[in-house]
Amino acid sequence: MATTDLPDMQAVTAQLLAHTPKSSLDIPLTEIVVFKLLPQHTPPSPSDLHTIQNDFAAKSAAGEGVRRVAWGCSLDDPSTVIIMFDWRRIQDHWAFWSTPAFEPVMRVISTMFEPGRPLVRHYRFGEGGMLRQEWQRVVVFDYGEEGKGEDEMKGLLGVKGEGEGQAWKGWRGGFAADVGEGSWYCGCLGYESEEAMRKDDEELVKMGETHLVKLTPVEA
Repeated sequence: MATTDLPDMQAVTAQLLAHTPKSSLDIPLTEIVVFKLLPQHTPPSPSDLHTIQNDFAAKSAAGEGVRRVAWGCSLDDPSTVIIMFDWRRIQDHWAFWSTPAFEPVMRVISTMFEPGRPLVRHYRFGEGGMLRQEWQRVVVFDYGEEGKGEDEMKGLLGVKGEGEGQAWKGWRGGFAADVGEGSWYCGCLGYESEEAMRKDDEELVKMGETHLVKLTPVEA
């Protein structure tokens, strides 16, 4: 895909900037994307994984305003790939669309993943951003309304407090900051091992897209 084949991303950015609430601007956000691989790339081959790593994740990690990138394949659904980005602010993501580094990213998206917009949102995970554990249980769903508290959302997902019998070592949760999509929620639990993650998964609630993932951090 040549740069000339891309939409006018500057125009898209201007439209988003005009409609995005000020409360969603100039704050750190964590973008989480749930991609579905095309049948010919499912399960992904070593070559496919190399392409995602080098032409998508690494190219994105070098973008201005990117604080951290990690990605991985769903352990139980070979068609699903999850990529996470910690952005300094959402405007940096929009600006990235107009850089040369975006072209190989779009090439991967257009040739390896199902057509159409993937399940992508920017979540209010705060300054800490994504979890650092490589084993994570990721849940993304539309709650239907905005603004519920963290304890209520953890209870909805069956997440107990520390020391109450579950093995998770880290939690991140937040609603989306995107225009018109503030009812979308993402909750992530971090683990020290796949075994511990799977044990908790047996009692935790599954909502929307629920995946167990081994994430790989990406250096720019």
